[in-house]
Amino acid sequence: MFAARTNQLPVLSGAFPSDPDAYSLLPPSTVSSFTKHPTPLKVFRRDASSSPPAQLFKDHEPNKPLPTNRWYQNLLVGIDGGLTDAHKTYTIPYIIDAMFSNIVPPSAKTKARGIRVHSPNVAPSGDKIVQLTYDAGAGVGLGVNTAPSSSFEPADIYNVKADPSPLQLIVEWKKIYKSWFTETYDRIFSHPNNDLLMQIPIIRGSPYQTVHFFEGAIPFFTSTNVPFTDPYTPTDFTVKLDDDEIDLNCVMTTNTSVVVPSRRASKYVSVHFAGSDATWIVFLSRPLDLSCRVVDPKDYVPPPPSTPGVPPPPPSINFELFSSSPLSTPATLRVALANNCTTGINVQFCERSKPRDKSDFIRVLKEHSAVMPGSDAAVQYTFPTLTKYDSDAEEVTVHFNWSPVTMAGDNFTSNAPLSIPKTELLTYALPHHVDNMEAMVGSSNGKTGHCTPTLHGPACLVMGGNWAMRESLSRASFYAPRPPRAEHVNILAESLRKDIKFRIPANYMKGAGDTYFSGKILAKLSRILLVAQELRDLAHEADSDNLHNMDKEHKHIVEACASAHLPSDKEMNEAISHLRSGVTIWLNGSAQAPFVYDEKWGGMVNCGCTYDDVTQSCSNNAPTDCPGLTDPGQNFGHGYYNDHHFHHGYHIYAAATVAKFDSDWGREYFEPVLSLIRDIANPSSKDKYFPQFRHKDWFLGSSWASGIGLINGGPYPNGRNQESSSESIAAYEAMVLYGNVMYEIWGGDKSVTQNNNKDAQTAASIRDMSRLLLATELRSADRYWHVRKKVNRIYPKEYTPLVVGMLWSMMAQFQTWFGADAFLAYGIQLMPLTPISEQRDEVKWANEMYPVFKESCDSSQVCQDQGWAVLLRGIQATIGDVDGAINEVLELKDDVYVSAGGNGQSRTNTIWYISTRPYVELKVDDSGDDVDENTTDDDEVWVENPCDDCSHEVCTGSLNKCSTLDAPFLCTEGSSIGGCSPVPWELGNFCNNCCMLKADC
Repeated sequence: MFAARTNQLPVLSGAFPSDPDAYSLLPPSTVSSFTKHPTPLKVFRRDASSSPPAQLFKDHEPNKPLPTNRWYQNLLVGIDGGLTDAHKTYTIPYIIDAMFSNIVPPSAKTKARGIRVHSPNVAPSGDKIVQLTYDAGAGVGLGVNTAPSSSFEPADIYNVKADPSPLQLIVEWKKIYKSWFTETYDRIFSHPNNDLLMQIPIIRGSPYQTVHFFEGAIPFFTSTNVPFTDPYTPTDFTVKLDDDEIDLNCVMTTNTSVVVPSRRASKYVSVHFAGSDATWIVFLSRPLDLSCRVVDPKDYVPPPPSTPGVPPPPPSINFELFSSSPLSTPATLRVALANNCTTGINVQFCERSKPRDKSDFIRVLKEHSAVMPGSDAAVQYTFPTLTKYDSDAEEVTVHFNWSPVTMAGDNFTSNAPLSIPKTELLTYALPHHVDNMEAMVGSSNGKTGHCTPTLHGPACLVMGGNWAMRESLSRASFYAPRPPRAEHVNILAESLRKDIKFRIPANYMKGAGDTYFSGKILAKLSRILLVAQELRDLAHEADSDNLHNMDKEHKHIVEACASAHLPSDKEMNEAISHLRSGVTIWLNGSAQAPFVYDEKWGGMVNCGCTYDDVTQSCSNNAPTDCPGLTDPGQNFGHGYYNDHHFHHGYHIYAAATVAKFDSDWGREYFEPVLSLIRDIANPSSKDKYFPQFRHKDWFLGSSWASGIGLINGGPYPNGRNQESSSESIAAYEAMVLYGNVMYEIWGGDKSVTQNNNKDAQTAASIRDMSRLLLATELRSADRYWHVRKKVNRIYPKEYTPLVVGMLWSMMAQFQTWFGADAFLAYGIQLMPLTPISEQRDEVKWANEMYPVFKESCDSSQVCQDQGWAVLLRGIQATIGDVDGAINEVLELKDDVYVSAGGNGQSRTNTIWYISTRPYVELKVDDSGDDVDENTTDDDEVWVENPCDDCSHEVCTGSLNKCSTLDAPFLCTEGSSIGGCSPVPWELGNFCNNCCMLKADC
């Protein structure tokens, strides 16, 4: 029925499989053959309160790792107290929630189950918040019911289909039998799918919400709105069937037992709701006999309030469209919002009370309605190299292989192999997708000209079953692309003489405390050592025969390093030994707050520490007593899978540094460090101990930090969140560096080609995959956390800050978990200062945000005292004021490097970072602010605008169906003629000419 495959795409040369080999298949408690010491990672069985809800994962293998930070995680946690309106996810463009019971017909006999679909509005709230809002009553429901005489009814809660993917979550409702005999009989003699009543794929970017119904199901489409009828009467309601040629009258009744007449619909049903002014279309995979009624709840007697999970009765009448009889064969329904301003009465979406003509958009929806993503939609990667162990690959193509299928299966079998199907899959693409998308054989990936506002900017409909997006891979190094400047070497050497003696606090040397700040301290000493080694290496160049052939600038640097008082071998070895001990304590199982393995969700979590200030030790008896797994406030929620990539990233960076200086240690602790990496970025479903890519949201390109923690017993109402995009970037940077170091330690190319050294291959895989994770994280952080004044602007103009402090699934806000001061929101997106920061902080953005960051920091002593000013000086150098930044850093007190904003930094690393910034010529504008000399008036345009103002004839003509508020750019020539866009058209394949509608048009 709904699984007919469209033409398969060709095998791609050099492609990574969508499910690449695991970095390791060893359990975290097992160590490699090179390890001399055991690394026992004890299993901790968390209690039921924070364990995966058993009813959701009935079909999953016992102890198989489960997702903890996915974009749809709100639907997987906190259901013990019943479903709430916080059990929802943002698919883009819809918000899907599990509160179907709020809009089902108000009958005590009804046990319908399903989901609600909402079309949100992107709404500024003041000048520091942008939020998705929606009227819950305007949503529509898709669900299932059964006949009163049926031997079964829908299960109370959905079940998650095994192996949820990065692009979709599939939930299912199964049959609950009223008779043990019937259940046993059906399961013995019926088809394996006989237990299924309804299956719902919740997938990113789809303009349709799809529901599959099975034998015995009665499909429902419902709302607390009623259909609009012209002329409107309070008792007569109709919906349109097929090509709007057939009316289906809705019977108004107070009794859901009343039999209502039915009519056959062959292709779709169109419903215009009176209250919301929204028109929704329900597409059918096959003809169905449908009935329609509007139920007045005045005679409804609600169940007792004590009934678990039963919400209060709906306050308004209910519309319901349903199959007139239970299905004898499966069927698929797909619902899509066709118009949110049908007659002009919706003040939220309509401009000046004018209706919006969406006839062309509706045409596109109808043409593509039969094609949908398959259940095996996957993310794939194509490296244009001969071997996946080649680190010189500078580009990779990321594929969203939607694996399209059809509802009916009879429209695409005649296409020639490798051709583009006559009708392609339709999916919304975000700005960062469109930037790099290209056509490929079998998938045009062409724009339709129809876009919709989202939290992440305009999402535009794209045709194609396999998106191909080219990513420029990021190189990572322990060093900047250029050495420190000669004039700063003595200052740097003086700072090094003190910082090389930095010692990790005694409690962290015992593994007592949290894994976040301990990781920052380890990375701090790592950076000190790396800067020292860089200067020592430069000094050694003075003894080379090549000194006289060096360019003048580099020669001055080498001579300055050779004459500087740098750390001695003894000082270096002592610092390396100290760092090695500090890193090892967390890896060898002897920490007072050890890592343990959580077999319920599948991951490395820290046991936690009840810290005693007097003894500087943990008073709990680990690993049997683990406060980190019972208190979500412990260790920043690490035991609840919050911020794992932040914490582990710092530890991995330190491990990479130790391995760089001590290859024997690197070999010995390879497997324990792999466990840290696998926990946050395991690439394979074959790994039995960790889920795939715990944090990564491949559709957004960025990561989610929040895990399974709850608020008031339920999920956070705004969904997933991530605060520090820069620490997420740093985590993937650390993984690249670790892969690089270990690849060389295991023998590099020689081992791969001659000895087939598995460990070298593993290290190469870590390096290459991490480069992709890093590249996508960098690009999405620059798009969705770094806010421009005009160029490539994502958020509404009402949002005035130039950074997002916290990005949620459904909200962007200028705030942090620990305060609302502006310098906190800017600073948390700038730490730590490492070589990758140069790729992270684009100069034009830094120019725009620096004055605001500076003003906030200069006006607060807290910014100075707690070290946030360190990050300000990094940005000051980025925009070209290197000497000014150096002077400011020299004035900072030592205390700032042990405070909240500066404790992962050191004076040495700060001076090094400032001194290694590229030369940027500056000029001062009229306000006195420094700006990049390359900034021109053209840069102040959101995007290049080739569209002239529309003429009066076009404004008033039949071609103009656009909203000047939402989509003022009208295509006037080309295949997309009449198309409306919120951004200027890119003239070419789809639109050859365009114009821009003004407010008075």
